[in-house]
Amino acid sequence: MCPIFVWAKDSEWLSERRYPEIYRRFSIDRIDELPKTLGVLVVDDAIYSERRSEIEAWVGRFGAVAPPILTETAEDEHVADVIGAAGEKELRRKLRNAARDLEARLELDASEKAAEKTRAQLEELHAIGIALSAEKDHERLLNLILSKARVITSADAGALFLVSGIDETLAHPDGREDHIRARWLKFLLAQNDSREVRFEESFLPINSDSIAGYVAERGETLNLADAYAPPADKPFVINRSFDEATGYRTVSMLVVPMQNQEGECIGVLQLLNKKRHRDAVLETPESIAREVLPFDGDDERLVRSLASQAAVSVENNDLYRQREHLFERFVLAAVKAIESRDQTTEGHSHRVARMTKELAIIATRAETGLYAAFQMSEEQIRELNYAALLHDFGKVGVNEKVLRKGKKLYHGQLAALRQRFKTIKRTYEAQYLRKMLDRLLREDATPEQILQMKEELARRLAEVDAARQTVETANEPSVLESYAFTELEKIARLTYEDEDESERTYLAPEELTALSLPRGTLTSEERKEIESHVKHTYEFLSTIPWTRDLRAIPLLARSHHEKLDGSGYPYSFKAADIPPQTRMMTISDIYDALTAKDRPYKPAVKTELAIGILESEADAGKLDRDLLDLFIEARVFQHGIVN
Repeated sequence: MCPIFVWAKDSEWLSERRYPEIYRRFSIDRIDELPKTLGVLVVDDAIYSERRSEIEAWVGRFGAVAPPILTETAEDEHVADVIGAAGEKELRRKLRNAARDLEARLELDASEKAAEKTRAQLEELHAIGIALSAEKDHERLLNLILSKARVITSADAGALFLVSGIDETLAHPDGREDHIRARWLKFLLAQNDSREVRFEESFLPINSDSIAGYVAERGETLNLADAYAPPADKPFVINRSFDEATGYRTVSMLVVPMQNQEGECIGVLQLLNKKRHRDAVLETPESIAREVLPFDGDDERLVRSLASQAAVSVENNDLYRQREHLFERFVLAAVKAIESRDQTTEGHSHRVARMTKELAIIATRAETGLYAAFQMSEEQIRELNYAALLHDFGKVGVNEKVLRKGKKLYHGQLAALRQRFKTIKRTYEAQYLRKMLDRLLREDATPEQILQMKEELARRLAEVDAARQTVETANEPSVLESYAFTELEKIARLTYEDEDESERTYLAPEELTALSLPRGTLTSEERKEIESHVKHTYEFLSTIPWTRDLRAIPLLARSHHEKLDGSGYPYSFKAADIPPQTRMMTISDIYDALTAKDRPYKPAVKTELAIGILESEADAGKLDRDLLDLFIEARVFQHGIVN
């Protein structure tokens, strides 16, 4: 019988001979001196749980040569005494029972460890899935996919490819051309813990020439223990250019297709060099030989699961980006539609949006003042940008003639009025000719009378021209001088006879009303119609099924003409009802309306004067003073300059 080693709670013992009943004390520090021929290991159950890792490590040193055996003793007994007191038959029975007991314990331990490992892996995959689904930024998503795949497999390096469509033209001998969209692998990302990666995007054909192309084409997982020695039946070869340029050595490789729910490959995950210790750096051939392990079955299962999640996340991310692009194009198309109806404000929506967005960013970064605690996320800033672009969307519901009214009279009204003045002059000329002819026929007209009649006609015609000039001047959108009101009223009282000899006034009542406007070009009714665009904006935008991150657009856009003191329109909201985002839009909208050079109904004012007007509005409690200060200090208005 081989020597027996006893690892007990009170001390360690080693049989002096081949008989188990004779023992001597043994120091655990000399454990490496134990002979490889050691037959059995007897472990006191009392210390198994306390020194478990040490015991199992020691057992691993001897492997199957020294099977571990567990026995139990009473608290007041020594293991050596218990073993020594037993006969050989009894001892063998005890040892067999102990061996079975320990074997069962070890199997249970292994099962528990495997279950714990599986549970941890599932939890990690679940956490990764949540992280992937939450990430909206495309570049960060790809980095997250690759880095997580490397973490769960302890891979030193990795690369990520996505299937991409490229437009190609196929030329035929007869001159015909076919335009197709070919599928290629786009090399998008590389990571390496041990070497600096100089990465450039490139394209690979989806075929068997490369490992990634092979996996994308076949849809199968490749697990290579040594990438430099692939299976003989595989057609691909590894590209060693990176290894040769950096002194790296790709050994183990795991390449997994990223397949969507339809089983279509949309990308490839490529992992290199599984490490024994995750934090190890593979600097030398020796460290590579020492640290690199083959990827095992667990790695394959984990990465396949992660790749499936990643494929879904990438497709969802693509859909998200397409949706964002769709929304953006819709918004820009809406702005174009607005400006096509109201060309006098072309560019206004874009300028207001740029200034509003910049003011939101400045307010979010503020460290002092009322807005020091104010925060807006990227999604909220994008939402505000769209709201600012669409703030005049309701103008599509306003009479186009009113929208484009650049002067007090519409173009048709002015043309009719000019024609009327010509008619009045012809009427006076006809009257003069009739009188002249009548005198000549009666032969009683003296030269003095004829001269007097000519002078009277000239005076009348001059009065008509003066009246027409007064009307032309009053028609301009500039501020009307006080004396002009009196002149217009006099002109409106003047009459003439039309071709039916009916008496007509020089000006119709609605013409006098429009021409008498003290400033601007809109009558009160027309101004109400223009102001109705805000309600139209809210009604139109409210019918759009906005996504959750854009649902506030109608509410933000509807209040851009409101003032904090309730003097705005159309709802007369006060400060409590006007969110900060809309206050930003209001400041930007007023500034652009003052400084825009494309408004035919008013001249543009200089920046200094526009700022002064805004400050007066803030002093009167109509605008947000803190936001206006940020607008001025950060020179946000410069973002409204059209290049």
